[in-house]
Amino acid sequence: MNKIIFCLLIIVFFFKTGNVFSERNIFYVDNIIVERKDSQKKEKLLNTAFQEGFKKLIKRILLKKDQKTALQTSITEVKEMVSSYQILVSEDKNNSNDFKVNLTFDRERMNYFFYSKGISYADVSKTSLVLFPVLVENNELYLFSNNYFFKNWNVKENDKNNNEFVNYILPVESLEDIQFIETNKEKLESIDSKEILSNYDIENYMFLVIKVLEEKIDVFLKGTFSDNNIVKNFSILNPNTNDRDKDFESIIKKIKTEINEIWKSQNLIDNRIPSFLTLTADIKKQNDLLKIQMVLKDIELIENFYVLELSENYAKIRIKYLGKIDKIKDKFYKRGIKLDNIDNKWLVSLL
Repeated sequence: MNKIIFCLLIIVFFFKTGNVFSERNIFYVDNIIVERKDSQKKEKLLNTAFQEGFKKLIKRILLKKDQKTALQTSITEVKEMVSSYQILVSEDKNNSNDFKVNLTFDRERMNYFFYSKGISYADVSKTSLVLFPVLVENNELYLFSNNYFFKNWNVKENDKNNNEFVNYILPVESLEDIQFIETNKEKLESIDSKEILSNYDIENYMFLVIKVLEEKIDVFLKGTFSDNNIVKNFSILNPNTNDRDKDFESIIKKIKTEINEIWKSQNLIDNRIPSFLTLTADIKKQNDLLKIQMVLKDIELIENFYVLELSENYAKIRIKYLGKIDKIKDKFYKRGIKLDNIDNKWLVSLL
């Protein structure tokens, strides 16, 4: 009888494996495809999956300048940081030898790893950005029509690897915008992007100018990202392959990579400097405190917490967290908890 119960539990576990991994966990990596070659042992295949998963994670949450240092980590160290994994056999008959791996890296071990390397990582999530790309070529200005960047910015082939964090929204063609930019075409870099892009009711917006020169492409970005004003100039070598569309497609990918770097830089966490906060939780129902504690455990930026004081109507909880308080507030809200500062006291309540 005990064996039957044990087997049933295993079956339930395998059917519910997908729920073990949380999409909100920044240390969760999915869709790692591993090709099974003849006579390869499972351990070798998993090592490949762990290495590829670690590389994918590092490229996602670290700035380019820090990636090389982290990617020198040995497979032995990488395996020690993996807390759980899931193997899914390919349903594609043409790739029956392939299997897909989802894995989660341990939060505490990853934090210690970055701490020991002196590296800050980014707690990035999907965001929306209104982007207005303007093309300047052969001394001509192109806004909507004949503007390759406007027409092809969101083509899926371009977005496969460079659109992981940012959902790009292109502006609606407007005669007013055309006239405004035409009037200021000699001083595009002085244009206040807020005047033409802030009325889309999206907090992130960017004015983009792409100047095509003989040897290079000059790129100018100006706008607001994560409540910060952004101004950036950089140049890209002009491929000049005699295939204009292919060249411009390459430029789009490189610009998106730079925008991803900006987004990551706005969300960096320095785990060498944790912060502490005392929360007063409003308890109205018997299991309110339990619900709040479950949320605290689920937020990867909260290292630990403990109850300082408990009564029938409230609980005081001390938390140790990484990153900015606004990020913590946002994560609370997404999990159904409101966090407010009232009279210099941080109060939490279930929505």
